[in-house]
Amino acid sequence: MPERPSSSSLTPVRGALGLSVAMGMGRFFYTPALPLMVAALHWSSAPGAWIATLNYVGYFIGTLVIAQGWVEPNRFVYRLSLIVSTVGLAAVALTPNLIWQGGIRTFAGIASGLIFVCVTQRIPANSRRPRDGGISYGGVGFGILVSGAIVLAAGSFADWRQLWLICAAVSAIFSSIAWTWPIPARIPPHTTAEAAAPTESDDPTEIGPDHFPAEAVTPFETNRRRAMAILSTGYFFQGGGYIIIGTYLVVLAGPVFGATAAASTWLIAGIATAASPLTWSAVAARIGTVKALTLCYCLQVFGALLAVFGSTPIVLIIAAALFGFTFVGVVMMTIGVGTQMGVANASAKLTSWYSIGQIVGPAIVAAALSERIAAAFIASAVALAIAMALTLVGVLAGNVDR
Repeated sequence: MPERPSSSSLTPVRGALGLSVAMGMGRFFYTPALPLMVAALHWSSAPGAWIATLNYVGYFIGTLVIAQGWVEPNRFVYRLSLIVSTVGLAAVALTPNLIWQGGIRTFAGIASGLIFVCVTQRIPANSRRPRDGGISYGGVGFGILVSGAIVLAAGSFADWRQLWLICAAVSAIFSSIAWTWPIPARIPPHTTAEAAAPTESDDPTEIGPDHFPAEAVTPFETNRRRAMAILSTGYFFQGGGYIIIGTYLVVLAGPVFGATAAASTWLIAGIATAASPLTWSAVAARIGTVKALTLCYCLQVFGALLAVFGSTPIVLIIAAALFGFTFVGVVMMTIGVGTQMGVANASAKLTSWYSIGQIVGPAIVAAALSERIAAAFIASAVALAIAMALTLVGVLAGNVDR
């Protein structure tokens, strides 16, 4: 049944709120809440880093099961994941036990990964206007903004448990609106499982693009596989580099702003993130994907290095704005490149590599740099520079529309 005009106009908003639930709150509320939890529970940096890592492991699992065709990104999976993500926020408040915290954050990560793929893979089909995709991707930033606002507004009178419950209540409201994001009840097999295993067919044109028989592999297909491998490797480094900033920016700001006021940097990051998808869409349309990605990455590396010298409020505010303004831009343009290459399940496959990077980044910080946060930001900048180089090589090798 076709959507009514009023319903259709709300479609990108539903996608945006789905991403807000999955990313801005389900994943990233941990960032502004962490300083308050560290102070109240007398944690060192290591427990927070390991719990964050488990959340990223969950996110990786969520994207992997779709990329491999084990789970369909259908309506039931999407809606169940909205419920799990919201309940997971409330469950954090039950006990500070580290095993419980790690387990809950793992399940929350799985839900976030599933929601992200369910939304992003449907954005092209659900976009009726050029700006609709940007509006939907803007939900990540809006969710981050809401997360920072909750801690900033309520952190002075609510303890860490109450903050998680408030966030869960907001997530429930957002989920009720995102619930009707248009997504099929069943996904045709070739759109989810084709990349995971070859299928038998009388028509050789129905064989998945990643599973041509060896004798049928063309130079074009070989080049596309090579380009996708390079792009995926760059996306791995992007995931590892950006997540260090995302996890520890507020921790770095704590001594400058105070534990509660440090959430203001996250609020600024959220505002910048919300504005970035439409901005980078316009920039890429004007100067091309290669130049837009290069500019976006350069600003991201500069922001990571700037945070190292974040001893004053203005420097940290600029670093937060650059972080927010760039990371969704890189995500949106890179997934767009993978899609232009004609790779099946490009969003899920790329996001799986991104997720592995997000696991490795916090793990390195927890193992080697937990007491040297400034050094962690330097490592982040190096990873992002490598990501930029590999991503640009992948874009050029893929011969996408530049």
